[in-house]
Amino acid sequence: MPAFADTLGNGARGLRGDLPGGQTYFIPSADNEPERNTYRAFAYDLAPTGAVNDLVVLSGSATRLIRLKSVILSGAATTATNIGVYVFKRTGGYTGGTPTAITRTAADTTDPTSTASLFHYATAGATAGAGTMLDGCRLNLAPAANGSIDRPMLQYTWQNDKAPNLRGTTQYLAVGLNGVTMPAGGRLDVSLTWTEE
Repeated sequence: MPAFADTLGNGARGLRGDLPGGQTYFIPSADNEPERNTYRAFAYDLAPTGAVNDLVVLSGSATRLIRLKSVILSGAATTATNIGVYVFKRTGGYTGGTPTAITRTAADTTDPTSTASLFHYATAGATAGAGTMLDGCRLNLAPAANGSIDRPMLQYTWQNDKAPNLRGTTQYLAVGLNGVTMPAGGRLDVSLTWTEE
């Protein structure tokens, strides 16, 4: 009789059943991943100055595979404008700058403590290692008193695709402006969700 089961050992769920000859089949269900260890963080009211490269950085773990699930962006500026915000995957680490740790929170109190590191460079930017642009969007910035806030979301694995991942402590996923200067009065809010396994 078909039954839902975790046959892959990594939280993947699907329909499993028997075939003639003693073989089995497995049909994966939607990748909503309710059993994976999941973590969230929100860096808000970041006001970087000068040319902004990597602003918020998620670094890999020595013991777990880190999989990025989503990036949510919002912000404000003195005068309405828009900026490009990009996601990079990098290797080789960062030099210079002032990294500031961002608080990470588990989605479930039974999830173990996160082993990934998360920090921002709003105070002073750093020089990043080699990398490739993975994703991006245009973010509309309006005056804070406007009340109309743009909030684009970059989502991964929602269509059963493979998430951008980090293997080891020398890999990073970074959210930044690719060298663009924030407009006057500019503030950014960045929310990240990821899993660890």
